[in-house]
Amino acid sequence: MTRILVCGVGNKLKRDDGLGPYVIEELELKNMPTGVDVADFGISGFKCALKLEGYRKVVFVDAISLPGSEPGRLHRLRINKDALMRSPKLSDFSVSMHETDLERIIATAAVLNIYPEEVVIVGCEPSDTEVGLGLSPAVKAAVPQVIDLVMQELS
Repeated sequence: MTRILVCGVGNKLKRDDGLGPYVIEELELKNMPTGVDVADFGISGFKCALKLEGYRKVVFVDAISLPGSEPGRLHRLRINKDALMRSPKLSDFSVSMHETDLERIIATAAVLNIYPEEVVIVGCEPSDTEVGLGLSPAVKAAVPQVIDLVMQELS
């Protein structure tokens, strides 16, 4: 059986940074395919890294800030372990908006030799990551499309 983990990361107390946990809440209401687990790791990065063992594929859901992108723009990134390990600095993979440091989770899994065959990051460009509750209108409107991208990764 193929084991896939959909892992939400982010801080729900910092508006759009809570995208990952928000999407996981939505996915928990769906009938997921056999062999797919969903988990909200919030801002507990090291705990998340240790939970990657045994999965063939991990799909992270997170707010992703890339230069020149408008709020709500969708992003899907594939992180190659070999490129990660050759990188002179982890900041080459810095896409996370919060304390979890998604790039450090991925690097920790690689160093511990529990890196899945495939790692994908799905999310969208945040609009507001200040302290507060709820997603901004641009990010909330993108949630169905983020979920569609995640579901594509599961097929």
